Amino acid sequence: MKLRLAIGGVALAVLAALAAGVRLGPVPAIADAGRFASVTVTDRNGVVLYEPLAASGARGQRIVADQLPRNVVLATIAAEDRRFFHHIGVDPIAIARAIAHDVRSLSFVEGGSTITQQTAKLLLGSRERTFAQKMRETVLALRLEHRDSKSEILATYLSVAPYGNGINGIVRASHAYFGCAPQDLTLAQAAFLASLPQRPTAFNPLRDRTAAAARQRYVLEAMPISAAERSRALAERVAFHPDMAAPIAQHFVDRVLAQPHGNLVRTTIDARLQRDVEGIIAANRDRLLAHGARNVAVAVLDNGTGQWLAWEGSGDYFGRCAGPTKCRPFGGAIDGVIAPRQPGSALKPFTYALAFEQGYTPATVLADVPSQFPTAEDGVTYEPRNYDGQYRGPLRIRASLAGSENVPAVAMLSKLGPASLLRFMRTAGLDTFGNSADYYGLGLTLGDAEVRLDQMIVAYAAFARGGVRFDGRRVMSQRTAFWISDILSDANARQFIFGTGSSLDFPFRVAVKTGTSQSYRDNWTVGFTRDVTVGVWVGNFDRSQLRNSSGVTGAAPIFNAVMLDAVKRARGALPIGDDSSIVEPPADVALLPVCALSGLHPSTHCHDIEREWLPVDAPAQFCSWHHDGYVNWPAEYRVWARAKAGVEPALRLAGQPEGWPHTSQPEGWPHTRLIAHPSNGATYLIDPTLRAAYQRLPLRATTTVSWRVDARPVGRGDTLECDLTPGTHMIAAVDDR
Repeated sequence: MKLRLAIGGVALAVLAALAAGVRLGPVPAIADAGRFASVTVTDRNGVVLYEPLAASGARGQRIVADQLPRNVVLATIAAEDRRFFHHIGVDPIAIARAIAHDVRSLSFVEGGSTITQQTAKLLLGSRERTFAQKMRETVLALRLEHRDSKSEILATYLSVAPYGNGINGIVRASHAYFGCAPQDLTLAQAAFLASLPQRPTAFNPLRDRTAAAARQRYVLEAMPISAAERSRALAERVAFHPDMAAPIAQHFVDRVLAQPHGNLVRTTIDARLQRDVEGIIAANRDRLLAHGARNVAVAVLDNGTGQWLAWEGSGDYFGRCAGPTKCRPFGGAIDGVIAPRQPGSALKPFTYALAFEQGYTPATVLADVPSQFPTAEDGVTYEPRNYDGQYRGPLRIRASLAGSENVPAVAMLSKLGPASLLRFMRTAGLDTFGNSADYYGLGLTLGDAEVRLDQMIVAYAAFARGGVRFDGRRVMSQRTAFWISDILSDANARQFIFGTGSSLDFPFRVAVKTGTSQSYRDNWTVGFTRDVTVGVWVGNFDRSQLRNSSGVTGAAPIFNAVMLDAVKRARGALPIGDDSSIVEPPADVALLPVCALSGLHPSTHCHDIEREWLPVDAPAQFCSWHHDGYVNWPAEYRVWARAKAGVEPALRLAGQPEGWPHTSQPEGWPHTRLIAHPSNGATYLIDPTLRAAYQRLPLRATTTVSWRVDARPVGRGDTLECDLTPGTHMIAAVDDR
């Protein structure tokens, strides 16, 4: 009996000691918790980008128990813990209710934590959701209830609770959101703030006013206030403090705050440049809306350091649509700089860079003629078309790239292979290609794969850096980087497509490339100088189609203004008239004469001579195309040349008399059938995302013919277009004979 009493006494003592340990153990001191201090984010020069401070400029303000405002208390209790004044730190009723809700929904929708437990979790500073962590929070909650009064616990919670946008504590939150002290908050304002700690991101009123307003109404309905007070509060239109929506480079700040950081974060952003970028976008807002574009992403990179100088993810983070026209906000908080989208022709420089690495030169001639290329799918061929629907015959790579012609780019990739290009672009830092080379096919060079704007900018910067990435890895030779930068900065070479005086022209050297995605949903302009690389994307985050907008009309005007501003910031003044190379020409190339048509060393009959950067040690190949009075066209250009000859007599075939082409086939003419396109048995795929006007089947003949499709007359001429319709069709051409 005495032994049992002794054991019982020991057990009671142990339990009492455990209870005392639970109730009387240490509690973290809020005054020493540096994580509750404000976070200030600055630009490279110390200019504040983001600073969630009170209007007075005070930091880390606490609120004490005897200063708790009635409206704040009522709203917080209603939002977080209605039985706060009736439990011991843990509420079994709330836990049971939460479990029931979770079971009914088959998911974790309610946690049942009390304000005391939430305070303990914030003081412990852990985001774990394990059983052990929950027990630590429970023990600390019991200690807080033993040590402090309910008002003191509530004051501690209101001093450390997160209110979104990097703000901790009701004092800073009330000043930041509404420009007043907590004691001056209305019931509606207090309910708005009380809704934030539970889910600061989801209920962030600066991102999603609808969700925040719904949560505010829920809190107001739960508050123990009179019907008249509730009615007035529900009718009140909450207006935020004007300084609340004034952070700079908010998308970049979000990225910084998502990483481990201290209370003071100095970024690489240039605040003045960032503000200028925002102003440029605002100035272009009406023009963009006229094209159906609501979103813009812009980033500027320092080519020397690899640091970001400007970063704008949407053009309208808070949905204000700054500018003369009010518009419906759409996904402003989405960061378009890192959102993968189709870049269109902005990927072409990588195709030609790979070609240069494999021995081709800017003088290499490619066939810009109607062509069909095999695909990975048996029986299906790929026939690219140029943006303007024209074909220009033999084009040197300089003109092909500068003019952004599609057919030569596909012809080049057909020689290189999509798998090689895919590896090359991944080496350059483009890592969003999640499929095989067969999946993308030859359309890879035309941008049918999605990439991120920031990665595209970094990859373009490798050209400006002589072929070297920021991590020191060489992506390509300096010669290749020089050739690409020289071509993209050659205003004369792109003039035949883009004309003069466009947004691609600058008073100093700028290498620039535009891109327009399939279905005209995205347009891009990316380019660089020695100092900076700039990228601009224009489109809609919901992927809705743009109207009459391309890279040169949509993104290029913004690119032009941003590039001018960025270079001025980098150099102190615009280098007007500076025509020096962006990348220094290597010692193994020199400016040599070439035949403008064949790209080979000129013969005595070549009448149009240009100069091109060529390897000094390459064996000379003289032009064999030009002869006395005529051009001896290679076979791949003869059909194209025949079609052109009636308009341009200088394009006569070798040996053809004046007046060629004839209605009948000339002697020795290698093609005996009338239909030059499509080829017999060809299969065409209808793209459901493209309008019918953009995917009509071109019909071409070697002379003037009458066309019939499935025995139905459809027109007369040497060229015609017809709509693509599912099924098998018979196409016939009949000439005068």
